[in-house]
Amino acid sequence: MQTETETETETETDTEIVVVGGGIAGLSLASALARDGRAVTVLEATLEYEDRVRGESMVPWGVAEAKDLGVLPTLLDAGARTSETWVHYDELVPTEISLANRIPAGMMLPGIPGSLNLRHPEACTALAKQATHNGAHVLRGVSGVEVRAGGRPTVRAVVAGEALELQPRLVVGADGRASTVRRQVGIQLERQPVSHMIAGLLVDGLDDVDLDHDFLATTDDLFMASFRQHPGQIRVYLCPGLRQKDRFAGPGGVAEFLRSSAFPCLPFGEQLAAGRPSGPLATYPGDDTWTPEPYVPGVVLMGDAAGYNSPIIGQGLSIALRDARIVRDTIRSGDLSPAGFAAYGAERTERMRRLRSAATFMASVATDDCDTSKARRAAFFDLQQHEPLMMGLLGAMYAGPEQGPAEAFDGRLHERILAA
Repeated sequence: MQTETETETETETDTEIVVVGGGIAGLSLASALARDGRAVTVLEATLEYEDRVRGESMVPWGVAEAKDLGVLPTLLDAGARTSETWVHYDELVPTEISLANRIPAGMMLPGIPGSLNLRHPEACTALAKQATHNGAHVLRGVSGVEVRAGGRPTVRAVVAGEALELQPRLVVGADGRASTVRRQVGIQLERQPVSHMIAGLLVDGLDDVDLDHDFLATTDDLFMASFRQHPGQIRVYLCPGLRQKDRFAGPGGVAEFLRSSAFPCLPFGEQLAAGRPSGPLATYPGDDTWTPEPYVPGVVLMGDAAGYNSPIIGQGLSIALRDARIVRDTIRSGDLSPAGFAAYGAERTERMRRLRSAATFMASVATDDCDTSKARRAAFFDLQQHEPLMMGLLGAMYAGPEQGPAEAFDGRLHERILAA
């Protein structure tokens, strides 16, 4: 005899993989698995993708992962812009010197022309269409997700008011920083304390700004990272130290953000300050989290759900897409047990350790609350000229953290900045 719950719940047993979270990582994985012929269901909470004020720039090693997953053409067709070079502006370096010494993002990896920029809502919309086209079952407006781990995991959810129960071989948690999957299966993240904040705003009305590159900029009290989007449109991030954590909060936050964007070292600083805000202003803590084992029986985490790097060095999308590629490869191997995902956990742990070291280094250069910020930046530029390990660290942020020598991530470069 059926119970009342069984009568009201639709049970599906033919789904092999359930992906909880229909963001860039989850949809890229679902698309790749569906192309392999796997039965994949994606559960996504939102009905419309919103501007999350992050997840919009992908450094070259992430672009390589997107290419491997088969989603790069989709992103390009959706309007993604490629940046072959980056420029780092600072009042300590003449503008002509900065422009003459561009960071050659398009030369970091064979066959990868540079970094890639596309707004998160546009990327997700395009990837959802591709995943569906490839045969994945993408469900939107999903709520009440319940995950039970085990050799044969169970997922329960509510879709359009109807209860749904799935019994896949594997559940993939790709549901972001506040992952409900992670919480329900009992995986705990280790955390490095917050050292700075990151605020972002999409700035429009910049048709008179002629930019052929993405750029970084530093002053005595702020760090800026900016990425070209559609013509006349730039995503601008400003990173203050903790003493200024509320600098862009409140009703006057947008005006203060735009005013603060007029860095004296930028040839187009005044145009940025006069730009038109397009979308929300949001501020996030610059923290870092990780776990050595992002998996339990029947469940594996990826992307921010498995731990995230501070956005100050812009590695988030690349981390997520490598996660998706390795999870796909593990599924292809056929071993979906914790032992099968052990290599993924080990690789990810070292990858995140190296990126955490790089983010800590950059925060000490650009955002730490201290009275020696100018001396630290001077030491930073000096290291670029005279210290080979510095090129290893910076190059690894573009070509992949495994590309740099181990010594570049052991803290010695950080100590030299602090000594300034």
